[in-house]
Amino acid sequence: MRNPDHHPTRRREAGFSIIEALIAAAILLIIALGLLPVFSRAISDNVTGNDATQATNGSRTELEELLQMPFNTQRLLVTAGQTQTQTKDLYTRAKTDPSTGAYEIGNATEGWTADASGRGPVLWNRTTTVQQYSISDLDDNGTLDTPLNGSIDSGAVHLKQIQVQIENPKKGLFGNGQGITLTVLKAF
Repeated sequence: MRNPDHHPTRRREAGFSIIEALIAAAILLIIALGLLPVFSRAISDNVTGNDATQATNGSRTELEELLQMPFNTQRLLVTAGQTQTQTKDLYTRAKTDPSTGAYEIGNATEGWTADASGRGPVLWNRTTTVQQYSISDLDDNGTLDTPLNGSIDSGAVHLKQIQVQIENPKKGLFGNGQGITLTVLKAF
């Protein structure tokens, strides 16, 4: 039986109050703001890593092509009166599709070229330098420091130094403008 004087006590409703929810949201906001630099750094590191990979691949490709060529091929000859031959080319992104505004990946306008007109934006600058040396140049402490003139008899040329340098024109923008220089010697 029930006691008529006994009134059931009102229970507090279960759940969060508005103040508790606001405090929880503020704590989550502080944590999220603390993690933003981590995500920003991860994006920057990914861009830098991508730049390094592309630069390395572009340099290696050029070096491998030149190393497979005969020693006195036209691309490895030094012009008479000069001590080095230098070629410059650019890697461009494909042109944009006029209907969508998106870059046409794999389009013929994407890739290495000496002239970027009529193409998309320049992504990489590549400079290939060839110098030639006599084997006797290694006598003085093993360094190559006296490149031979291109007008010298080809029989006196024993080594060719091939250097490929790739630079990223986005230095100072997003990413750090990663670049790379690779150097090899090709013996006669």
